[in-house]
Amino acid sequence: MTADEQKLHDYLDTVNVHQGDPAMQDMVINSFYNQCEMDNDDEWEEKIAFARQHFDIFCGYIKEVWLAGEDEGDALNSTVENDFDIPGISTENLKVIDLFSEAATTQAYKNLPVALTNDHVVRLAVMTEPYFWHLHPDSDECFLVLEGTLIIEMENDTVELTPNQLFNIPRNVIHRTLPKGERVVNLTFESGYTTTVKIDR
Repeated sequence: MTADEQKLHDYLDTVNVHQGDPAMQDMVINSFYNQCEMDNDDEWEEKIAFARQHFDIFCGYIKEVWLAGEDEGDALNSTVENDFDIPGISTENLKVIDLFSEAATTQAYKNLPVALTNDHVVRLAVMTEPYFWHLHPDSDECFLVLEGTLIIEMENDTVELTPNQLFNIPRNVIHRTLPKGERVVNLTFESGYTTTVKIDR
């Protein structure tokens, strides 16, 4: 392994996706390499910069799927093969995202990163059932409803959002989301480095 390869690998290894399981950590790192199509022809400076921009978000999405209860291996395969579309290392990633098409799913729950804006990620969420109680210790979370009615329950309050309504949850506020009716589609805006802490209720 060259010095540049070691430098990149050391960085990726600091983003501990699966504590206590080095094999799973290596699996995630290798999947990230494959998803990014990091070829030997690429400049190492580009690889390292790209990893710093995207790897935390990639891992964060995998964590979200794991926390939702999916098997870890299946979650990783689903993330890499279907849901998480990482743009190429080049800057030619300007594209129009059709949210209506992305929301066309029969999954009970789908949480898809659709855009990166500076150090924040925009996610498209499709829900047909309640999400678990949780909090984010390191980021606010902003919700914008596109379809249906979103219920946001907090410890001492509940709000209902309809299309074109927006609501912000400050960091460390315990909450959960659920659809009012069969389905709700919304966008969330949060730090790309946010973590999710599940709260048992």
